[in-house]
Amino acid sequence: MVEEVSEKKNKLLKEISQEIVKKMFGNLLRAVGIMIYFMILNLAYFTMKQERLIGDIKVFAGAFLVTGIIFLEKAYKRDNGTMGITGVEFLFLALHSLSIMHVITMLKYDFRLYLLTSSYIFSIYYVLKSIVLYTKGRKEYLNSLSDISEIVKKEEPIKKEAKKREKQESEKKIEQKQVEKKKNKKKVEKQTEKVKNNKKENSEKSKTTKRKTKKTEAKKEIEEVKVPEKKKRGRPKKEVKVKND
Repeated sequence: MVEEVSEKKNKLLKEISQEIVKKMFGNLLRAVGIMIYFMILNLAYFTMKQERLIGDIKVFAGAFLVTGIIFLEKAYKRDNGTMGITGVEFLFLALHSLSIMHVITMLKYDFRLYLLTSSYIFSIYYVLKSIVLYTKGRKEYLNSLSDISEIVKKEEPIKKEAKKREKQESEKKIEQKQVEKKKNKKKVEKQTEKVKNNKKENSEKSKTTKRKTKKTEAKKEIEEVKVPEKKKRGRPKKEVKVKND
């Protein structure tokens, strides 16, 4: 049980740390990408004509708008808050791109300075967002550690109780085996006693039968001896007739 809990603990900690790193890395990449985007617009401002530049800005804004809508649809279907936030960020970037030329012409800002400040604002936003995500993930990490420690504490007495139950069950099984052995011994002893008694009875019966047969044989012999004596005694004497001349 403890090994399983430790394995689960390590897996959870790895998953949480990986999620934190992924989120921070993704936000930093977005910040770098937005800075590169604004740097490209700065370079294009000096190399391209204004009409061509406005057309390219509209193309970028349309691409950002489509990606933001896709992210919002996915977030709505999956009920995912992070995807929804990224969709809103892309929509805001698209609106900002479309409003660049209007703000410059109406408020008479310098194009390079405006793009530089906007790139700094976006990068600061993503850095702050990554910091917030790191602190939030760190709190989740610590909460998971406390939850796991509580689970371990709860499972320790359960494990002790399980061991006690196992010991009690093993002791009961041993006692039952001993009782069964005693019962079997008693049964065997009774069976042996019955066999002995049967043997004794059979031997006594055989002796009595032998005695009876001997007595009957002796009686028969006596009777056989008496019968001829009686016959001899019971025979009448023959009278000798004397003839008279």
